[in-house]
Amino acid sequence: MIRLTLLICTFLFSFYGFSQNKTGLVYYGEIQSMGAGAPVGPDLNAILVFDNNRSLYITRMDSLEGAHIREQRNFEGTARISRTVTTNEIGFRHFNDFKNKVFTSRDIGFSYVKDHTPKIDWNISSETKAIGKFTANKATAHFRGRDYTAWFTPEIPLPIGPWKMQGLPGLILEAYDTNKEIYWYFKSIEYPTDKSYLLKPIEYDGEWMSTEEFKNHMIESLKRALISGRMSAESANIRGVYVNNKTQNLMLRSYIEGFADDQK
Repeated sequence: MIRLTLLICTFLFSFYGFSQNKTGLVYYGEIQSMGAGAPVGPDLNAILVFDNNRSLYITRMDSLEGAHIREQRNFEGTARISRTVTTNEIGFRHFNDFKNKVFTSRDIGFSYVKDHTPKIDWNISSETKAIGKFTANKATAHFRGRDYTAWFTPEIPLPIGPWKMQGLPGLILEAYDTNKEIYWYFKSIEYPTDKSYLLKPIEYDGEWMSTEEFKNHMIESLKRALISGRMSAESANIRGVYVNNKTQNLMLRSYIEGFADDQK
């Protein structure tokens, strides 16, 4: 408790010392290997652009990989997995207006989702390690079906990170679930950066989904995939749009989120 209190005080002191609204740019690697039991999936480039009020995380974008990618790859972990690795011109995007607590995404299936900034109940430990030039603190949490570890630095006291990882008193440099089937790792940072033009909201003229609607959409997509035989036939007994343990396990083998009942 004393450790946490000191950390929060340091965060508040540093945060209010941020008198200039500088823009920063973090380069990450992102490995997704759902169902493999190890970080053996496609290793993609990703960026996080941020200032004192907002952040934008981008991955699976053509320009980040140097070209458009669409190919089938096999990976060996505790289980052999096959993945179609794809990128596109715009990429997957997650925009966090943490000042106003609004979170928007261009997500899987090019679904446009708008909701409140997710609440993650982090537990901060006393463990630290060096990541790049920064000292990072360890935190753990359960979030939408997975147990995560995050390493954040109070040296940049902004509650942001890759994907939906956020809400800590410092920039998240590294994060992963139990088996690192989802793994974000720090490569480098420009702070300040001259690329502030990248930090802009996601543009969409249509109707935005809520997180609940997106969850139902993804579960229905999984059911269609099972029925069409693209996944194991013996698991094709999902009925209705709800999340039970079996459905959640199937989701976690296919997507980052299991859409568990503890969703926030």
